[in-house]
Amino acid sequence: MIKNYLKIAWRNLIRHKSFSLINIGGLSIGIAACLLISLYVNYELSYDGYNLKKDRIVRITNMVRTPEKDNLTVALAPTLLATTLNHNYPEVETAVRLEPDGAVVKVNDQLFSEKFVYKADANIFDVFTWQFIEGNPSQALKDPHSIVITAALAKKYFGNEKAIGKTITCNKLPYHVTAVLADLPENSDLKIDALLPDDFSKVTAWTGFDFDDYTFVLFRQKPDYAAFAKKLALISKNDIQPALNKQGASKYSVQFNIEPLKDVHFVTGNMGDTVKGDKQLVYIFWVLAIVILVIALLNYINLSTARATERAKEVGVRKVTGALQSSLIRQFLFESFFVTAIALVIGIGLMFIILPFLNSLLEIKISHAWASGSFWGICAVVLASSLLTGLYPAFVLSGFQPITALKSNFKHQAKGLTLRKAITVTQFVIATVMIAGAFIMNKQINFIQHSSLGFDNNQVLNVSLPDDSVALLQVPAFNNALKQLSGVKGTSVGVSFSMGNGETPKATTMASSNGVKREVVSNYFMIDDKFIPLMSMTLIAGRNLSDAMATDKKEGFIVNEAFVNQMGWKKPIGQLMEGFNNKGRVIGVVKNFHYSSMHNPIAPLVMIYNGQKSSSVFVKIAPSELKLVKAAWQNYFPDMPFNYNFLDDGFNAMYQKDITSIRLFNYFTVLSILIACLGLYGLAYLVATQRTKEIGIRKVLGAAINQVLVLLAKDFVKLVAIASVLAIPLTWLIMSKWLTSYAYHITINWWLLTLPVFMILMIAIVVISYQTIKVAVTNPVKSLKSE
Repeated sequence: MIKNYLKIAWRNLIRHKSFSLINIGGLSIGIAACLLISLYVNYELSYDGYNLKKDRIVRITNMVRTPEKDNLTVALAPTLLATTLNHNYPEVETAVRLEPDGAVVKVNDQLFSEKFVYKADANIFDVFTWQFIEGNPSQALKDPHSIVITAALAKKYFGNEKAIGKTITCNKLPYHVTAVLADLPENSDLKIDALLPDDFSKVTAWTGFDFDDYTFVLFRQKPDYAAFAKKLALISKNDIQPALNKQGASKYSVQFNIEPLKDVHFVTGNMGDTVKGDKQLVYIFWVLAIVILVIALLNYINLSTARATERAKEVGVRKVTGALQSSLIRQFLFESFFVTAIALVIGIGLMFIILPFLNSLLEIKISHAWASGSFWGICAVVLASSLLTGLYPAFVLSGFQPITALKSNFKHQAKGLTLRKAITVTQFVIATVMIAGAFIMNKQINFIQHSSLGFDNNQVLNVSLPDDSVALLQVPAFNNALKQLSGVKGTSVGVSFSMGNGETPKATTMASSNGVKREVVSNYFMIDDKFIPLMSMTLIAGRNLSDAMATDKKEGFIVNEAFVNQMGWKKPIGQLMEGFNNKGRVIGVVKNFHYSSMHNPIAPLVMIYNGQKSSSVFVKIAPSELKLVKAAWQNYFPDMPFNYNFLDDGFNAMYQKDITSIRLFNYFTVLSILIACLGLYGLAYLVATQRTKEIGIRKVLGAAINQVLVLLAKDFVKLVAIASVLAIPLTWLIMSKWLTSYAYHITINWWLLTLPVFMILMIAIVVISYQTIKVAVTNPVKSLKSE
């Protein structure tokens, strides 16, 4: 029986090649898109999932509560927290620390700047499932001069030689390699290249220092988060609060937060954290995958039911010869399964062809698609969906009465036509919403990239200075040497801050507002008197910092408009301020400028004279002249790597994730339109074929070709027009919600909604026209010769 079903299904495919190509092509494209998105979603949601003890591991972060309620959430925790948890809490198997410690590494007289180097507890390997290629986990970090490196770093430093026992210089101290780790999986939240030991027991105070460590806790069994949170609250109350009170910070408090390991990659807003994912975006793409698959499956239902008239005589003959309705249902379900299975195989092939492009676009590494649970899950869902979507055509086709089906004037019932119309409208509502969404998303990104930042970041080079007190003595001479270069238009020395990447230093600022003393947490720039003119910023009140005025170095404050508005000052110049160990008055107000992402409103900012250890030199220079700066660097810092970035690159990098996501959305929008158009073309083909004799009669009676075209196309155009009208308010609602994620965004103009409608109408007309013109110009003699 199966063999018979297979023969019939294959013959039907071969007999109707165009129809089969459209049906299988649309379904395979939808399956490929759905599988690709599901692999990406699975990749994102499986961050840190390789850890065997993941269900028992949490990260402890903290929130510093302030008098003004402008609380700070920090990913790094006090060093003493892990020590306390290890000693006093029996439910904790172990608590470990990872302290970020970027390093300058010297191997065989070659310098390397390594960002992902951490100091760690010796038992860190008891918590995380990291595979050892060489070395013993229990001994790897016991020696204070040991270092554990990854396979990638071992190859980078030593080629194919064995790394164990080799000596490298890290931050001017010698270390010997005691172990080599396999490179961590790409979907690991912590990017680690090397681990160094540290004696955390030296820290005995809760306060008086910055929070330095990522703290991870491994529980003996799956934890009760609520109960453990209460214990952490007691640590804050009994240990940290008394220390804060002694320092005169009684209005401040610390609240510890628990983050299960599986959620760490998606917890945003913590200062000092690793690069995070966007869970909302992941779910949006998951919905997009379902939408594309639904469009493809709706095509199958639509085209299968549309062919009902063609197969009516076949059903009638089978019933007359004794076929039962149940056997016909099985046959049609088998055909549905067979078509879907072919589409699934082609879809999987397309997926593997496109996967390298997706990896390159998203800068990820999805390689083992077969091992993904979501891959097999989607395959199973697709096959199951084929049976479900095949049920309706199967019952419709098998339900024809043989006498009626064998009549030459047989016509399918109107309810089938209504369903096809509803499906077509649904497909084009989705397609129109996606086109309009793509328009609005691209316009928003264009707006961000071309909006004025309030300062000039073009051709500004940020050179990172060494973190070494002896080397820093050379900074004034280095800065003077840069000024002498012909291509340099200006320089400024200060403490590194975000200006497009990284984080801005924060500190409590004390000032009075309408006679009330306030303590607010503010962003700080530590600058010199060259910074504001170098960046072409606008002072709207007061003056710039001046080297000629000694008081400016400890008493001069420049604030932005956002800070003035926060304080409610009408006359900001001369207002008393205190913060970052400086105490003095406001001497200038700078016009608001964007120093972080446009997702967020411009935050209050304070600029003071650089009294800290300098960490950056800003140089106004063309990229083509970079070699001059590098030569000067090598003269003054021969033992330090030359690390730099251009500010405009940093700002562009802030939106790279947005740009990539929108580009991906554009591609899938094109796919959804393609699938919908394949369905529309197939439907137009079937309708035109069914009305061939009608067209012949009309032409014999004198109908012109343009009249025939209008007759065939108007119903489809009407459906697309209805879909467009429904799509406009839906698009406005969805995209208005999306735009709220940006503090600065475009307004949705009428043409952004109507242009996609016009486009989808034109696309539909083009798709329909080929088949309708073909039928319209057919010689009526051919279509009527059997009559």
